[in-house]
Amino acid sequence: MSKEFEELSFDEEEEEVEEEIISKTPEKSKTPGSKKISVYFQSTIGPSPKQEKLVVATDAPIGDIKYTVSQIFGLPPDEFHLSHAGRTCDSDDVLEDYGVEDGDTILLIPVSTAG
Repeated sequence: MSKEFEELSFDEEEEEVEEEIISKTPEKSKTPGSKKISVYFQSTIGPSPKQEKLVVATDAPIGDIKYTVSQIFGLPPDEFHLSHAGRTCDSDDVLEDYGVEDGDTILLIPVSTAG
């Protein structure tokens, strides 16, 4: 062995380290009341109607859903509203505020015709 290695010494004693393990998994779901449903989004904008099926959380904000749908249909989000059962959905509300159920259809209507 070389002299360098002979001069090195190691402390044989191990220190006891008490660490508290912190779980990164939440104990409960952040949104215990939310459930996911399948909803059809139908565009009334353009020459032919298009329809897409999405799985969404009932407590999802309308604004977030509107953004996602705008990406799917290739429409600017400020040019349409979402409408369910004849009611125009407000971006600050959540989906469950409108009584949307599994299998329902939500329409994309142009801003100019929304009430």
